[in-house]
Amino acid sequence: MITPFFDKQFARRRALARPHCKAKLWLYSPLYRSDTALVDTSNHGVSAKLVLMTDCQHSWMHRGRKLALDTILDDWLGPTLALVKCEECAAPALLHLVSWRGNGLAERIYAIRLVAPKTRNTYLANINRDYCDLTRKASETEAFIGACSQSARLVLVTSLDMIVEASSTALFNPPVMDWQEVKTETYDDWMKILIR
Repeated sequence: MITPFFDKQFARRRALARPHCKAKLWLYSPLYRSDTALVDTSNHGVSAKLVLMTDCQHSWMHRGRKLALDTILDDWLGPTLALVKCEECAAPALLHLVSWRGNGLAERIYAIRLVAPKTRNTYLANINRDYCDLTRKASETEAFIGACSQSARLVLVTSLDMIVEASSTALFNPPVMDWQEVKTETYDDWMKILIR
């Protein structure tokens, strides 16, 4: 039995009150996925402990894998803002350009931010509707970016085939900006934190 909880203290109290229960209680973050699981250890009295959950090893974290582009939202000599999905668990994410360099700006560092599937579906439905307000798509995109996770993984792509060459193990929060504002001077600084 898996039960979602939004309040960690409430979930812990509930688990401690039922020492006979062997169910795992998952704690969900309000954004997208859980970071911890509360496991009731009934063999040890009423004690319970928090353990880290193992996340999906998303396909964009594997060197040599192609990024699974879902919808390209902006493009300049290749995607600069797009929706991607994990080929393992189908989790949607926002891909945005952080820095670039090289011939044709082919060497690119992207940030990938997880987003809730419902948020992705609502966003796509809203931008594909017919509407008279010409600023609506920009407003919808801005709201969508705000709904994405505030932490991102970085990936290095060196060709238009969108093959991952390196990825970060740490989480970062680089700004989401238009491709016209992306600076080539920051490329080397971002490269220092990527794992080859």
